[in-house]
Amino acid sequence: MNLKYLSQEAYNSLKNNLDLNKERYYSSENWLQSYFKENELTEAVKESSIIVKDIELDYSGDDTESKNRDDFNNIVKIYSAYKDKISPSVASDHLLWTALCHIEYKDYILKRWKKDNGDVSLEQRFFATTGRSSLLYYNAISRLWWSGYLTYDEEADDPWKLTRTLLSAQQIQKDLFDQSFSMNKDVVKGLLKALSRIQTEKRNACTPTFRMCCDSFLNHYGAVTAIDSLSCDEIETIAYDYMKKLLSNEGHKKPKTQLNDHKPAKNKKGSKKKKKK
Repeated sequence: MNLKYLSQEAYNSLKNNLDLNKERYYSSENWLQSYFKENELTEAVKESSIIVKDIELDYSGDDTESKNRDDFNNIVKIYSAYKDKISPSVASDHLLWTALCHIEYKDYILKRWKKDNGDVSLEQRFFATTGRSSLLYYNAISRLWWSGYLTYDEEADDPWKLTRTLLSAQQIQKDLFDQSFSMNKDVVKGLLKALSRIQTEKRNACTPTFRMCCDSFLNHYGAVTAIDSLSCDEIETIAYDYMKKLLSNEGHKKPKTQLNDHKPAKNKKGSKKKKKK
């Protein structure tokens, strides 16, 4: 199929009338064309010259294990099909992903992202924006491509190893993609390589340790260093050493290197309560 885009006018119309069209999203009817006709949007969908194969995305259940397995399989499918077809610049286009969500993957999104009450966050999951969090985490389809782009390592024996690390706990993906540096491929790969080593050593996901590394250490480090200029190997070493220090203190004390955005340590002097006589 040829990749399609929405026009900005069609995007605005759909988003502005989301409440009015809510029930249509949950229905089985193909309502987009009639909606565009009703609103005189004659060039609502534009076809590009980029040809990709049709992909059926996996959905096998609502439990966490099934979602993680399906997400991995779908990342592999989308990124493998698109990686030689679109660049990060093209993949930052909200009109591309919004079109795919509405035209190709509506049924998948309704199943994958339904809440306990059956509702879906339609604006988050069907509409991409140009913001980092939307592209990497919230939009139902763009998140698959970007997760693949940022973790695929063609030089590794298993090029999808870091993708598995990313999905080893749901919180890891959120903690990583919440960061300002999360669209830098070298930084993301370096962090995940360090985390993979830590997980192998500790035999658990080490989610709190990774969160502290992202939130406190690298954000502080990036404030005083041009973090974008560091190589993947340098990032891996920095992150691994810091997480090791955290774990060596059994998670109760911070490493000796104090960071500005950590809470200040209590003064040991006078910290003990005096015994009442």
